Amino acid sequence: MLNSKLVSIPASLALLITLGSVGSQLRGQQGRNLLFIQQDKVIAFNPATGQGQQVGTATGRINGTTTVKFQFTITGAFTFSFDNRAGITDTDGDQVIFKNVGTGKFVAPGVIDSTSPFGPIFGIGGPLTGTYQAVAASGKYKRLLGRTFPYRAVAMNPFPPTDPNALGSVYVEVYSDGRDPD
Repeated sequence: MLNSKLVSIPASLALLITLGSVGSQLRGQQGRNLLFIQQDKVIAFNPATGQGQQVGTATGRINGTTTVKFQFTITGAFTFSFDNRAGITDTDGDQVIFKNVGTGKFVAPGVIDSTSPFGPIFGIGGPLTGTYQAVAASGKYKRLLGRTFPYRAVAMNPFPPTDPNALGSVYVEVYSDGRDPD
């Protein structure tokens, strides 16, 4: 018969490992505390001006629907800068608008799965870094006004574009600035 203390030690370790992995899900790739994750779909883009719009959701310490107006400028063969406005509205109707500025790079060449029966599955885009600064807010988000939050993101647009409605997607991790936003 097994000693109950010996059984409880591995069970306790398993519980701690499980709880540790759940807690790590609240951290971004850089191990920082996440303020929110934003996941958007690009719904409009004008290649001549670099302007467009995306919509989606934010989840985390800020939850709600998102809309972004973006403007990017090519700065080199594989680099660009951008000046965006990202708005979030939550289920209480409270809103916050962030000035989102930063830089990005195109991943080139992209990875291609030559075994795919669907043809090329890759895109044009890549990693982005910058800041989200709260520039307008209502309700509970007024406390964020003027604060700046670092972020990392990735944007990808299908290439070649075979569907005019499939303009791309964006995944963003916005991190805490070290002060409690609650």
